[in-house]
Amino acid sequence: MTQHLSEKLKLLSAVAILLVLYIHSGFHDDEIAGMAANHYTQEVVSTLLGRCAVPLFYAMSGYLFFLKTPRGLASIPEKIQKRLHTLLIPYVLTALFYVAFLVVVNSIPALSKFINSSILPTLHQSWPRVLAAIFYDAGNGSPLAFHLWFVRDLLFVVLLSPLLYVLLRYLGWGWVLLAFVAAFAELPYLPVVALFWFSLGGALTKYPVAVAHPRLGLALLGAFLLVSAAQLLTPELALWKPARIPIILLGVSAIWLAYDALVPAGFSLRRHAWLDAACNFTFFVYLFHEPALNVVRKLLVVATGKNSPGYLLSYLLSPWLFMALATVVGIYLRKLVPRLYAVVVGGR
Repeated sequence: MTQHLSEKLKLLSAVAILLVLYIHSGFHDDEIAGMAANHYTQEVVSTLLGRCAVPLFYAMSGYLFFLKTPRGLASIPEKIQKRLHTLLIPYVLTALFYVAFLVVVNSIPALSKFINSSILPTLHQSWPRVLAAIFYDAGNGSPLAFHLWFVRDLLFVVLLSPLLYVLLRYLGWGWVLLAFVAAFAELPYLPVVALFWFSLGGALTKYPVAVAHPRLGLALLGAFLLVSAAQLLTPELALWKPARIPIILLGVSAIWLAYDALVPAGFSLRRHAWLDAACNFTFFVYLFHEPALNVVRKLLVVATGKNSPGYLLSYLLSPWLFMALATVVGIYLRKLVPRLYAVVVGGR
């Protein structure tokens, strides 16, 4: 992997995690009722732009997973074992931390108002249901730590990687097309959307797509923004729902290709210390941004006021403020308790 590609993956991961933070920084409709500026700002950033974040993560994960397979199919079990270490351990620890955090906060009246809901009713169920809620599905399609659904589905796809390797090897882009069609279906227990994006990333390692001109990315980005603007202005049109995945594909492709047109060839992360640090702690930020981000955005509202400017300022600043704070925390944890930090983030 070239230095340019390595830094590209790091920077795009930082962009994607920032979009995820914006998705989870939005205020509910009843909180910003009648505030048109707030509503449309959240729609643009969280809904229309933010929808590219998780697919981009899946595609990059598939790319990195299948990038080096020197022994062919025989290389896959070792990669699975490594991913179980880098994903499963952080998943379990973060899921448990989330529950412990909420139990503590809910027990303190002065702090409980900064949390949207209580998990105590869930914890009063039978142990099998409690464990299922914590580590798999709390009844809404996500575990109690709802942001971890991404890692849960990624782990499932990784376990299917031997089959995916064979399909990519013998069917090539034909398999990606089949996975794309399957992504439109809602199948129980099978993360077909994650399967498509992961397969797409894997296909790009085996069958690279040549780009005639880097400005193609800018053209695609312009097209994605135009389509998003049309969707913002005409949300009632029925075509937007079936077109969701193709539109996201356009957006992800635009982000990936536009990077090469927007970032100079001589750019180096090492010359930008804080940006480099932020890029190295994106997984830590992802793991622990909930429910801590919720506390940050509500504290900002206390300071700015429960009005349109206050909610808007909190929404716009919360992701940046939290990412900066989490990066600083990550730096000190890695410095003071390196072994603990390594375990928590899966050795990253």
